[in-house]
Amino acid sequence: MKRYDLRSSELTAEDEREIGRLLREGALIIYPTDTLYAIGCCALDGGAVTRLRAAKKREADKPMPVIAADLSQARSLTSRWPDAAQRLADAFWPGPLTLVLPAADGLPRSLLAGASSVAARVPKSSLARALARLAGPLVATSANIGGEPPGLTLDGAIAAFPEAAVAIDVGPLEGAPSTIVDLSAPDGRVSILRFGRIPSPLVHQALKG
Repeated sequence: MKRYDLRSSELTAEDEREIGRLLREGALIIYPTDTLYAIGCCALDGGAVTRLRAAKKREADKPMPVIAADLSQARSLTSRWPDAAQRLADAFWPGPLTLVLPAADGLPRSLLAGASSVAARVPKSSLARALARLAGPLVATSANIGGEPPGLTLDGAIAAFPEAAVAIDVGPLEGAPSTIVDLSAPDGRVSILRFGRIPSPLVHQALKG
């Protein structure tokens, strides 16, 4: 495992290219988002997602959330982008808001776990966005074994996932999860599935335009 300590330095362009290459080859990496340490891989690589699911001991019927580099990349994961999604993206992206939307055709079964929707967000973390820009959309599930506390420190994440090829350290993270808003209903109904960093009144305010 290659460990990068970003508390006193930054990734070089060569470092980023190397991490991008490993991701494209199917590696698992531990990296910081704007909420938690994540264990991730290329979201479009079904084999890598399968290995990540097994390492995390994640239930077979539980989809994997995805982060994207930008709005365009996030939209490419979906088959429908309602006005409500655009309003929320304009208000809160990049940031800790996950949108659940109808999934585009061809996304890996291991990613969706039988669901017809995908959970995606553009994170505030410039590092996470850069990795997604290099390697495509990334799985971004918290770096802990299923059922255990979320990954707030890199050492805890490494202990849980020693098979990761890369670990990127930025120090302890806050741990508050993203807010999840479901926009996948055919009738346009909006549901808040998880109350997180963005309070529900702000979500409703943004939806009103």
